[in-house]
Amino acid sequence: MALVRRIARPLLAAPFVVEGVRTALRPEREIDVYPQAFEAVDSTLSKSSAPSFVDARTIIRATGVIAAGAGVLYAANRCPRAAAAALLMTTSVGWVGRKKVWELRGEERTQEIQAILTDAGLLGGVLLAVVDHDGRPSLGYQMNQFVERSQKKAAAKQRELEKKTDKLEKKAKGAVGTAQKQLAAQRG
Repeated sequence: MALVRRIARPLLAAPFVVEGVRTALRPEREIDVYPQAFEAVDSTLSKSSAPSFVDARTIIRATGVIAAGAGVLYAANRCPRAAAAALLMTTSVGWVGRKKVWELRGEERTQEIQAILTDAGLLGGVLLAVVDHDGRPSLGYQMNQFVERSQKKAAAKQRELEKKTDKLEKKAKGAVGTAQKQLAAQRG
């Protein structure tokens, strides 16, 4: 199975890397698809307390860089689940600007449906990649194991301290009893 992953990861990551680089270099391609949305984003950002250099174009470029970087990380098998999750998040943004298929006719409609199905297939692959454990337990599982080990260690330490406390109590009672006997002997 490791050989399959070595081949499949770069193949799955390649379209995301290429699109990420293209988006980072030419964010206008994305803006031209749905300009009203990006104008709304720009007007909202200008009214907010965001720095002046942050606009829709900058956000799109950053998304492209993140997608390309996550694709490279996934292809190289470095943090594959986190990289796949980043790919999923950055790619989902692109679905917003899709053309309305029901408004298209003929060959254009066929091409758009084909593009949607291709993207859906890639997203399905990325979803599988997000949950692929590759023989390694998930971070949640590792955290649960850490908590369980810590609780067991704490319980063992508590038992050890209780035993020491019991011994010290017995010694203290014995010392108090001895002191009381000596005190009674001195009085009497």
